[in-house]
Amino acid sequence: MCTNPIYNNIGKTYNSTRRADPRITQRIVEELNVKTPATILDIGAGTGNYSCKLAERGYSVIAMEPSEVMRNQGEDHQNLTWKEGIAEDIPIPNKSVDGIVCTLASHHFKDLRLAFSEMKRVLRDNGKIIIFTLDPRLCADDFWLFEYFSPILEEAYNIHPPIHTLSNLLEEVRGPVEVKPFALPNDLEDQFFFSGWNNPELYFEESFKNGTSSLAKGNSKTVSSCLNRLREDLESGKWQRKYGDLLHLKNYECGHFFLVI
Repeated sequence: MCTNPIYNNIGKTYNSTRRADPRITQRIVEELNVKTPATILDIGAGTGNYSCKLAERGYSVIAMEPSEVMRNQGEDHQNLTWKEGIAEDIPIPNKSVDGIVCTLASHHFKDLRLAFSEMKRVLRDNGKIIIFTLDPRLCADDFWLFEYFSPILEEAYNIHPPIHTLSNLLEEVRGPVEVKPFALPNDLEDQFFFSGWNNPELYFEESFKNGTSSLAKGNSKTVSSCLNRLREDLESGKWQRKYGDLLHLKNYECGHFFLVI
């Protein structure tokens, strides 16, 4: 059922860099605001990093993931159940979960309206949907990643809907939506693409590149060209002169946010 085969490749090394960040986990728990042992559905669970952390806190978690490679690497816990499935066709009964979470996966949905309708179908009346995602349009235009990785990040504008598109669709399907920005800490354990906002050397690490869809599925020549230019400017000190102030910051707004419904 995997509709995005790239994740069968990314999934081979995913666990080495895509670890659940405790601050993101805590925000998810706070926003869910439901007592254990409530049943939580994690859509696009990957290898289950966040699913497992929720299970460890006492929730009964259904980790749903289309990629077989991802699921085969999935973490195990007595409170965790794995399912093959996609957001547009969730393989569980109506009103069967107390909460739904989706962490940096909603941009892979093929049909947002259908996916959100499916979420509403399986969610109990008082349950909440928590979506952690990003809109690159919210990040400062002069942010250094756009300078060095613009050919790669152009796709981010295509696959990540504008924040108002997401929130409007969700409101149509289920009701009022809260948008809660999340500034990225400088020591994120979950190493998604923007996590190296103050650590440019991270982008040269093979494990990071292999676990980040923007780099893993990018044209190899294009990725190499971007990295070569970044390397040259780091070695010459140009990057530090232009962007060195970032090295002293604890958090930075890179367009990431929680949608709470």
